[in-house]
Amino acid sequence: MQTGWKMLGETVTDPEEITGTVKWFDPVKGFGFIVDDRGGPDILLHANVLRNFGQGSIADHAQIRVRVQVTPRGAQAVEVLEIAPPEGEALAPIEDLGDNTHDEIAALPLEPARVKWFEKTKGFGFANVFE
Repeated sequence: MQTGWKMLGETVTDPEEITGTVKWFDPVKGFGFIVDDRGGPDILLHANVLRNFGQGSIADHAQIRVRVQVTPRGAQAVEVLEIAPPEGEALAPIEDLGDNTHDEIAALPLEPARVKWFEKTKGFGFANVFE
């Protein structure tokens, strides 16, 4: 099996930058997998690595650039460098926003909130605003 990484026996390689696609990510399980654009085995993406980038989840099929380290247990992302949304997927319109334009919505202040529930297959969920 050919991989894009160098690995000798039980040694751990230095992190290498790769670009790939998120195969799937489950925030409840706390991990998912990336497919390297060059081929090779799937790369583990742990929730802690994603959180260090400032995100708690990531969409399936999103483009991602990460640093990968190969260990005796396999390839795993150790740092997220960049995330791009899945190609060809437009954001669904939100009916409750009335006649507001995208610019008006983008200009609204952000409020800290915690995701209470999100169903990936349905494409929506709920968040609780703090205080």
